[in-house]
Amino acid sequence: MKKRHLLGLLLALHLCIATGCGSSGAIQPTDEQNVFASVEGLGDLAGDDQMFASAFVTGAVPDDRKAYGTRGYQVTGEATYDGDTVTVPVKIFGGVHATSSGESRSSRASNVAETEQTWTLQRVDGQWKLKDAPLG
Repeated sequence: MKKRHLLGLLLALHLCIATGCGSSGAIQPTDEQNVFASVEGLGDLAGDDQMFASAFVTGAVPDDRKAYGTRGYQVTGEATYDGDTVTVPVKIFGGVHATSSGESRSSRASNVAETEQTWTLQRVDGQWKLKDAPLG
């Protein structure tokens, strides 16, 4: 989890240096980049109830938050857009150590089988949020 945050900060710093921080010509992420980030960052958000809930549209938050934290997610193909809805193929894999605030680090990684699912996201107030994200 910490490595992802560090890589994100380094990427943001690199973009800031390359484009000039605060300049009007800053590069904005594409819809596709935002969709992919919403999917691939879900494991990190699962460590906190509020952050996890904020990743989903109202009424779609799964009850098994901790199960999402023990898996990793990778978009494996093209996103299909239909207005403010998008579907993406997602590879779900185990082997991610579960951590969250107030809990001790898991000594074992998740040993769930790798699977691929189709997830649906919806644009809500300009942000892509998960609407349907089955684990398998």
